[in-house]
Amino acid sequence: MKTYQVITPASTYPVSLTEAKSHLKVDTTADDTYITSIIKAATQLSEEYTNRFFIDTEIEQYASSFVELKTLFKSKVSAITNVKYYDNNNTLQVLSATVYNTQLNYEPSQIQLAENQSFPSITKRNDAVRAKYTVGYGSSASDVPEIIKQAILLTIGNFYQNRNSVVIGRIATELPMNVKWLLDTYKVQIVGWQ
Repeated sequence: MKTYQVITPASTYPVSLTEAKSHLKVDTTADDTYITSIIKAATQLSEEYTNRFFIDTEIEQYASSFVELKTLFKSKVSAITNVKYYDNNNTLQVLSATVYNTQLNYEPSQIQLAENQSFPSITKRNDAVRAKYTVGYGSSASDVPEIIKQAILLTIGNFYQNRNSVVIGRIATELPMNVKWLLDTYKVQIVGWQ
């Protein structure tokens, strides 16, 4: 079983309230709270669709074996803080960085066994192995590619115009096709999960 948890969330969003209001042609503050909430929703949907975090986010991924941990969940990985494991005595240990190599330029990024090394024995549990790492394009909105920002703005526009749960002839909670087309450029395909 593989899963992850956000340790330190992004401190900002790729699109600001000012940018969203400009895109929506809104010049009052009456809807600021609502627009802020749809910025968050549009960002989260886009991140899930692309299998990425856009602004630097620290996450910890859990797996039941080193083999399961090989492929990291989210991209673009900028740094691996540590890899830990529960040894045969069920004690949490830090894996020496000399035991593994990282392929951070791959998407999805990978942790691989270093040459002439072997992974230690681990206890049997769902979270026997964990890796803490940072993903994202950078720490500010200016680091996020413009195509992604445009996709988020289009989603914000869709949500703002379609506020009801039922819209005749449209599905308001789904990413629009033009947004998917833009995000497909950055979508990380995860194949062969074990």
